[in-house]
Formats: sequence, C-alpha cells, structure tokens
Amino acid sequence: MRIAILETIVMPAGHEVEFDRILVDELKRQGHRPCFFVPEKFPFKVNYKTEVEYLAGGDVVTYAGAGKLKKMLLSIRREKRRIAWFDSAYAKACAGICDAIIIPTATYRYLRTLRNSKLKNTPVPIYFIFHGINPHEQPKFEKQARLCEMYEKIHLKIITLRNDFQNSGLTNIDLIAPPVFKPQDLPIKKNMAFTLPITIGFFGQFRKEKNLDFFLQAFTQAHFSVPVKLIVQGATAKPEDGELFDALAKEYKHYKNITFLHKNLIGIEWEKALLNVDAIMVPYAAERYRYHWGAMLFTAIGFYKPILSSPELNPEVLKKYKIGMAVDTSSVKNFARQLEIFIDDLVQNPDGYKINFDAANAEYSHEALIHNILR
Repeated sequence: MRIAILETIVMPAGHEVEFDRILVDELKRQGHRPCFFVPEKFPFKVNYKTEVEYLAGGDVVTYAGAGKLKKMLLSIRREKRRIAWFDSAYAKACAGICDAIIIPTATYRYLRTLRNSKLKNTPVPIYFIFHGINPHEQPKFEKQARLCEMYEKIHLKIITLRNDFQNSGLTNIDLIAPPVFKPQDLPIKKNMAFTLPITIGFFGQFRKEKNLDFFLQAFTQAHFSVPVKLIVQGATAKPEDGELFDALAKEYKHYKNITFLHKNLIGIEWEKALLNVDAIMVPYAAERYRYHWGAMLFTAIGFYKPILSSPELNPEVLKKYKIGMAVDTSSVKNFARQLEIFIDDLVQNPDGYKINFDAANAEYSHEALIHNILR
C-alpha cells in the first residue's frame, strides 16, 4: 500500500523526528510505499529518503519564543491551517495518491479539527496515533473520540502500557505498545561488555521536570568502587530551560568526570553519543510519564543500555524486565547509594541484562508497531 504520513509538527530534534523514521523504514521493510504529506516549506530535520507531497493551507505555525497572548493567537491560526491541511489531504486521498494515512503525533484537538474538515469523509483509512492520554486529557479525548465513532475509516491508536479505557465503551480506539528506538546507521553493541571507566549518559530534550540537579548532587556524592564518568547532553526548546541547563553546567564545571553538551544531537551524531555510554539516566520525575511513554526509556532499550529511571516513568517495563533500576527519589543520600549499587551490578551481572534486553526488544519491536497500527 502507499501510506502517507501526515506530519505538521516541527521540532529542532528529539523523538518525533526519530518516530517518523521508524514509520518510514519499517513500512518499507514490510513492502509498503510510504510518503509524507506536509505543509508547504516544511523543514525536514533528516532525509527520510522517501517521497513528499505538499499540502495547501500555509506554512507550519510554531510557538517558539511566543508569549502567552501571542501563543493564543497562534493557536487560532494553527487550528485554521490544520483544517486546510486536512482538507488538502482529503483531496489527495480522493485523487488516489494514497491508500491510507497515518497521523503520527495527535492530540484530542486533532479530532476536533477532523470533524471541521473534509477529511472526516475520507475514502481511505486514517490512523491517528496518540502518545499517551493522561487523566486530565482523558475526558476531552473521550468526548472527541465518541463524536468520531460514526466515521468508520477513522482509527485511534493510543500508545500506552496501561489500560485506562476499559470502561469508556469506545469502539474506535486501540491500545498499542510503544516501539524501541534503535540506531539506524551504526551497529548495536549487544554483548554488554563494560570497560572502565563506566560512563553514564543523560540525554534528550532538557526540561526542569527531568530533575537533573537532584541527579548531579547524588552523582557527586556517590563513592563508586570503579571509575565512573557522566555525560550530560541537553537540547532545549525554551529560553528558561536553556538558562537552567547553562547554570547547572557552570555550577558543576569543576568536576573532571562530568561533561556538559548544550546542543541538539541528530542522526549519526546522536547514535554515536548513545552508543559510547554504558548506561543511561532518565530521571523524569513527572506524574504524566505514567501515561505518556518515555521515548528515552525506549531508546535505552533499543540501544541495549541499562537504565536508571524515575519510578513514574512507565513502571510496567522495569517490573517485567531487569534492564535497570527505578530511582529512589526519597533523598540525595539514598540515590547516591543506589548509584553505587547500580554500577556494581552492571560490572558483575552483564549476561543477565542482555537476556532481558533481548526479550524487551522483541516485545517492543518496529514490526509489532506497524502491525498494531494497520490492523
């Protein structure tokens, strides 16, 4: 089938970019012909090596650098343009340009847009992908989902490890497992052989809620039995996040075993950075991560990197697979001690980690993702 990926979100880097690449590559591997439906002048961050169809309706609207009032005005403009993009996608579907459409990162607002556009009467199946629904959003989502039940070709796919919809009565939703993120250009090191010093990496989009200062305090207080170093990389989207990251880098600059990288890492540069560490820290201490799957967690799985993660971050994974530890956030002292135990366990039990990584990668495979979306 020729499957269109309707993408309207622009990010400087991050997992939206990589998620689209998973879709493109795995669709091709399974014999489909993916293409992109994007707004005019859409700024692709990587070359997906696939066809592109441009949608009428104007350029992408971003909130970068916008204040509260401007953001409200931009949201109105974005909604109007999204309706126009959906109308344009409908015209392309009617013209036979695609056999199905995937919208890779949707919110309940997209369903409201859908109902105000021609796309609700689509001649081809449309698969909306939601990357988790939290309790605050769930009533709004269920309201919009119910209003879309009459459209038989509209399918709502919720990536989650939970089942919070058993009492919803909705017939157009499907709960599917997240996919791992794997290196595209470099080989995975699956042998779990660790050489000294052990290197821990902190990667991804940096925000205050990721609790970096707590981790830095614990790391500098820990007494490791072997040499350990830390690499901290942060891509920041908001000025206040960038200022906080730079302030932390200045505060800890005297520690010779800590390196800070305030930059985006994309493509092979991103892969090299991840593959060159022995373990990954994902201390995202926010309740919403119980409902939204953690992209860095699933990156760690795909790259075969043991993890230290906050207890809120998809706890179902660590309960099922021994691939790391949930962070003890009760105090800096307790976490420092846990870091010591974690490093000792890595050095002493590498084979046990490999067995569990093999099993987790099988369950959260790209093949399973595409099957679950299109079924």
